Formats: sequence, structure tokens, C-alpha cells
Amino acid sequence: MKKSLLVASIAVMLFPGPFAPSIQAAQTGSATYRVTYKLPTVNMMEEVEVIHTFLRESLQIKNPYSATTVEKNRMDALEIVGDLNGTDTPRGFMMDEFYVSRNGYLLELYNAIGVLEPIYPPGYDPVAMKQKIAQLQPTDGWEKYSELRKMRGQTELDSRIKALVQASFVKPEELNNQRLTKQFVAETLYRIYKNVRPYKGSVAPKDSQNEAVRWAIEVGLPGFHVDAKGNIYPENQPYYASVLDFVHLFLPSKINGTGREYFQFEVQQDLLLNAVDIRSENFLYVNNKLLSSIPNNFLLSNLPEVKKAETQFSAALAPQLIGMIEQTRREILKPRVWDWRKDVIRYPSFTKLVQGYRKTKGQKELMQVYQAVKARYNLFDRQDSLQVMKSVFDNIK
Repeated sequence: MKKSLLVASIAVMLFPGPFAPSIQAAQTGSATYRVTYKLPTVNMMEEVEVIHTFLRESLQIKNPYSATTVEKNRMDALEIVGDLNGTDTPRGFMMDEFYVSRNGYLLELYNAIGVLEPIYPPGYDPVAMKQKIAQLQPTDGWEKYSELRKMRGQTELDSRIKALVQASFVKPEELNNQRLTKQFVAETLYRIYKNVRPYKGSVAPKDSQNEAVRWAIEVGLPGFHVDAKGNIYPENQPYYASVLDFVHLFLPSKINGTGREYFQFEVQQDLLLNAVDIRSENFLYVNNKLLSSIPNNFLLSNLPEVKKAETQFSAALAPQLIGMIEQTRREILKPRVWDWRKDVIRYPSFTKLVQGYRKTKGQKELMQVYQAVKARYNLFDRQDSLQVMKSVFDNIK
């Protein structure tokens, strides 16, 4: 059963003034305001992208990789782009061009995997190269310095992408095109996860027969939600940061000696409170209006009453977070409802339950079929309510 939204309220007295004109209820005298919060549901945990970032900021990994291994293999995009352009301070357009390229995505994917060793060309020593660049004197000339920086950047990038190719996550011919698409992201991730999260064949977008794309929709990767016409637009450019957050949180992303396992998390109250403070506009409400929807909401963020609501929200959320992540992981194991007639109404397991509801139109019978459907399928948030289920049974034969 979908978790209901829990609401906590704090009565707030604010005095009229220029700091919050957008929510001023009266021109004179004092006004009463309510700062409230809503705890996220499991559906929100799965589907709302800002929550994925919020969780990464809030949680500590209990079973991390060796920090030494991760730091040895990892290469930050800022460092790579700086080297590729021969500068310590790459311009914004340089970073933007890299982030929207296949190379940019593949570097972030490599860093997310964490334990693949770079495959350097014979004779290349990264430590020796670093020392060589550091020892250059002004008299050696800018051209030599820039040439070595660019050589290092290209070698470090290529060596990490080659590791992805050797692991069979990327095909060599895919590197001939730098255009980044949803389909390319889906295909690389499907190669990584298809053995532990196989495609169940439960989705059918109109504009893609590609199995990896359909898998991405079925699993629920951010950005892979079809529109009202049933299209996914596989050639569109994705925002992959949230995708990588999603797989880190909800798929078995840690490589171990025998295969893959989940990262295990624990809540750190200080981290959680800091994350709530940074993203309070996505969770707090003022007089039933989401804080992010109020103009100049940043002017309200430091009010003592808002800080009190943040503390209460984080305290209420903390004991539920790990259980909600685990439930989300279980939901992702299930197929989806794509066609109500085929997947539910005429599906053998539900036939008698649907008929029972249609005979009585009773709430008890509706709840029974709803719970049965929920047990089998991972419902999208737009599907997951008794009202939607009732409408389906009342209107689809």
C-alpha cells in the first residue's frame, strides 16, 4: 500500500516587512503562517530526481570500496578538461562541451564504477608524467608545457575509456561518435546490469524497439519516462548525473568477488540535516505552498521557524530512509503495468478479483485487487492509487 503523506505543522508568526512580500497575507498587523513538510513516498523516492541527489548527500556507505583504490583510479572531469585544454582553470564552455559528450558521460560512468584500473599505453607512467610537467621551467616554453598537459589529459581519458571497453560495457565502434543520447546511456548501463536486473518485457514505447531503452523505462531510470503519446525520444540528450545517482542507490552497483551487491547505507544525522537545509525548498511548505514555488523564497530560508521545520523534517525522515530505499529496490525487481486490459483486467491472476469488484463496487473488493496488483507490479506514481484503479475497472472492459 502506498505510504500516505505525513504532514507536520508549525505555526509561525511573521511580522509585516519587505523580507517576504510574496507570502504577505495582510498589509497591516501580524499574520500567522504555517511551515509544514511532507515526507516522501516510495514512489517519490524512485521517480523524483531531486531526491536522488538529496539521498547521495544524506547517506554514508557502510560497505565502501577501499578509498585508496577509488582515489587511484578516479579522475575528475575538471582535471581532465583542464589538461585537454592546457589550462588550470577551464572555461565554462569547455566544461559544458565535455559534459554533453560521450567522453564526458563515460568518464563519469568509469568513476561511478570505481574499481576498474586505467589501461595505460606501454611505457606511460602517470607519476613520471606528473613530475615531468611539474619540473618544467618558464624557459622551457609554453608550447612544451601545453603539449605535455594535453598529452596527459588525452592519455588519462583514453585509458579509462579503454577499461570500459575491455570490461565489455562499451563497444569500440561506439567511440567514433561523440553525440550523447538516451539510447547510448541505456545500452551501456544495460550491459552492466542486465544479468542482475534482466529485462522483463513489460514496457512498449511507440518510438523505440531497442531492448536497452525499454529496460531503462522498466527499471525507472531518470529521464526515461514516456510522454502522453507513449514516446521516449531515444535520440534526445540525457541528463546522466541523476541516472548515475539512481543506479548507485537502487541497483546492485558494487562489484565484489562473485558478482554484484548493493551498497549499504546508514543515515548520518549531520549529513541529513545539511542536505535538508540545502534542499528545504523541495520539502517545506508555507501556508500549503511549496517553498520553491514562492518568489524570493531564499529570503525565508534562514527564518528560525524554517530552521525548526528542517530539524523536525530530518528527524522524522531519518528512521524511515533506509527502509524506503530497500523497498524501492524491491519494487524495481517487478515488471510494469503498460496495458491495463492485458496486464491486469484479463490477466489470469486478477480475473476473479476484478469480477468481484465489478459485481459489488465495494471498497473492500477494490482494495483487494489493488493490493494484488501492487504485489505483482511496480506501479508508476501516476498509476498508484485506488482512484486510478477504480477508474480503470469502471471504464475499461
